Amino acid sequence: MDKINSGNSLLDISDYYIPLDLTEVFKNKKELVLEIGFGDGDFLIEMASMHPEKNFLGIEIKTKRFKFAVKKAEEENYENLKFLHMNASIAIEEIFPKNVFSQVYINFPDPWPKDRHRKHRIVNTEFLQKLSKILKKDGILEIASDHKDYITHSLDVFKDISFFKSEYPPPGFLHNVPNRPYTKYEKEFRKEGREIFYLMFTNNK
Repeated sequence: MDKINSGNSLLDISDYYIPLDLTEVFKNKKELVLEIGFGDGDFLIEMASMHPEKNFLGIEIKTKRFKFAVKKAEEENYENLKFLHMNASIAIEEIFPKNVFSQVYINFPDPWPKDRHRKHRIVNTEFLQKLSKILKKDGILEIASDHKDYITHSLDVFKDISFFKSEYPPPGFLHNVPNRPYTKYEKEFRKEGREIFYLMFTNNK
């Protein structure tokens, strides 16, 4: 992967032993929060600003979005925010230790709407098994999407696994979550009048 030059917010895993000791990365033992696929970084940057008592780490595979987010974060120089440029599935399986994150966000993942492409959706049993391992016991997984079929499909996936428990009553989603920052895409979707769906699960391993 190409080297991306930046300052304090870029996490270069070549500087550390694997699996990552995130207390060494952040130089403290604050609660850890992960966002998978942070896009332009708006959500994660705002969360880091709102919650200085927590450390935030984002993973993004798309280089253009990654560079934009890093540049924006560097303007504020947050001590509790790091960005990692790599494939999320690889990071979860090979980079992070077990039982390290208290909360994970997956905001507006690619819905892969065509039937033949559903196998590419990030919410699948194998990925959730890996995710459960890096989440602490009773850690929270939140998913947001504007795509109703994606939400329905995701709920069906969660029904078949025992290690995540839904925190929302039937039908299993909410349309609004208080004090939750909007991503760039969410702001655009709401202006267009689209419904937004939120899922929340507790890691019940």
